[in-house]
Amino acid sequence: MVSVLGRIGQIGYASLLLLGMGWAAILMKLVHFLPLSKSMVEGLSLMMVQLSWRCAVLFCPWVRISKDESSDSWADATKGLEMKALTDETSTEGQPPQKERPLFIISNHTSFFDTIFSVIEFPQSVLWRSRTYMKDDLYKLPILGTICRCVGHFPVYYASSDDGAYKVDTVKMEQVDKDVNKHLSNGGWLCYFPEGAINKNPDKLLPLRYGSFKKALDFDAKLVSMVSYGNTEVWPRKAAVGGFPGKVKYNVKILTPDGTRAFAAELRKKAEAEDPNNVPENQVLVANACQVMMQKQYDDLKASMTGKASIKED
Repeated sequence: MVSVLGRIGQIGYASLLLLGMGWAAILMKLVHFLPLSKSMVEGLSLMMVQLSWRCAVLFCPWVRISKDESSDSWADATKGLEMKALTDETSTEGQPPQKERPLFIISNHTSFFDTIFSVIEFPQSVLWRSRTYMKDDLYKLPILGTICRCVGHFPVYYASSDDGAYKVDTVKMEQVDKDVNKHLSNGGWLCYFPEGAINKNPDKLLPLRYGSFKKALDFDAKLVSMVSYGNTEVWPRKAAVGGFPGKVKYNVKILTPDGTRAFAAELRKKAEAEDPNNVPENQVLVANACQVMMQKQYDDLKASMTGKASIKED
């Protein structure tokens, strides 16, 4: 009976998701013909995606999402990051001095539902300014590809498609890196999964990729983690589409309230005191520390949902 109900729920969710994304993609294409700035078109496109995904979950009451009571508020997470209108003017493509530090939102990656639930739960003021990285293969999909291009996300080109391999095509990524720098210098924010791939063992975070934290250091970003538990119930890793009955709970935590550089300086000071001859680079220190904090968030969420902590591995 459970499996039959789960299948019915999956079909209902898939139908609503496809229908919503379809009309959203059509409206996005139409909006691109209007005499609006690129940033305005992308922001409106993001709002359309959010509305379509919220509707899909709203009409699937068997999929429930809740915020942990101990979460930091989005108001605190964005405090001090005054809104600065995104422009389409050409800016320096290196690491230009910006009037404000950007916000980087990092999350654990356990399911295809991670992206959907994040977009649903982001406040509109946060979503409007946020862009993410998407594997370039996704841009080739009929509806999703249109959405990725319309909202202004950044493609990631891999030189190797082997499972677990994270080697990118450095030549193609040069222009992407310039586009990301321009986005950040013009007041934009980033949200992404620093594990780099869907985790086959959700209870233990994969090592976080150092490259993304180098970008956070370059721009002295404010790091905020958004860790969730239960997404694999709603959309199992091997399922073609989600929509199964399940509960998702998430926690938002401010990791670097004074910016990534100040956080790295604190970590370096501690590392030098322990072993001055073996101090990793700043991005390594920050990545490892964030992994520990995010793992604790996950363990606390799991304990609150199941009464059991994650299994610790040596």
